[in-house]
Amino acid sequence: MRSSTLFLSFLLSLTPLYAANAQSASSASKPEREDPSRSLRENAERGWFFYERNKESSKKEVPPEVPSEASKEPQPSKKELCSKKETWTADCGFVDPGKDFEFQAKQRDALLQAMSMSKNDPKAVENFQYYMKWLMERSIEVANLWQYNLVQNPELDATVKTPISTFGLKLMTEVRDDREESILEALKSEGAFLLYFSRYDCTFCHAMTSTLQSLESRTGLEIWNATLDGKCMPTYEKRCRAGDKAVAVAQALQVSIVPTLFLYVPGAKSEGDTWIRIATGVTDMNTMRGRVVSFFSAYRTALLKGVANGGPGRAPVDFSDNAPAGTAAGVPTSAPRLPTEEEIKKLFAQ
Repeated sequence: MRSSTLFLSFLLSLTPLYAANAQSASSASKPEREDPSRSLRENAERGWFFYERNKESSKKEVPPEVPSEASKEPQPSKKELCSKKETWTADCGFVDPGKDFEFQAKQRDALLQAMSMSKNDPKAVENFQYYMKWLMERSIEVANLWQYNLVQNPELDATVKTPISTFGLKLMTEVRDDREESILEALKSEGAFLLYFSRYDCTFCHAMTSTLQSLESRTGLEIWNATLDGKCMPTYEKRCRAGDKAVAVAQALQVSIVPTLFLYVPGAKSEGDTWIRIATGVTDMNTMRGRVVSFFSAYRTALLKGVANGGPGRAPVDFSDNAPAGTAAGVPTSAPRLPTEEEIKKLFAQ
């Protein structure tokens, strides 16, 4: 009895150990069930949503979307591109710009550059030739309209008052002669004369001697010689000034080149003397005579109008007087209407 009791106690002491071993064996034989909350936490920390993805699947390229035939837009043709200022290039050649001045200017510059910078390129030259042909056609049209407007509206034609034809010049010269003679007479009465700056070693100064003699006889104004090297020019020995005073006058009048001719007009004490440059270098007699009259007239007009636009060595002048020379006023051009054909017939009826 005692032995049975001891054996039972032994078995009871082994029961917890057996149970633990059995549980361990059971855990080894069966996979441990994963805690859902633990898995979610670990996966969130590891970033499973992008880190654990299959790398090969992430690199899979998506084929480009092929546009349908209906969505394709037609590409503009070269003719369409060349007809627009924004898309035109020098390769297009010349295109009529119509009334677009900027388009014309763009073609002009581009075609000129292509022709100038391209070596031995007939096409580049031909493209610019087309532009020049268009420009000449426009120029001819403008020239014809210009001439037509001059005839229809005489106020636009400066040659009406100052003709340039041979016959017109002849008549104008006769008209001017009377006016010029009166101005020259006024100059002589005021004691005006011409002052000729020269150097004896100046070849052109010698060449101008005979021309100045003709000018003196045509204007009636005496010519005095102011020499800058102390040697008077031939035929001017009796009317010659030299030395420091002549040089000082030349400096005051800014005579940097000889031969130079000035018109001297003595003035009242309140006004002072007047010096007007007439010519520098070689100049023909008719030009100098015309300048004497024209420049002095402009100077006199400036005095009458109170114009003070002179400067060092320069007299004030006013050329704004454009009074008709040889023509006379007609009737006002603001008539309400033109005469009818019947009115014209009655006007000239016998």
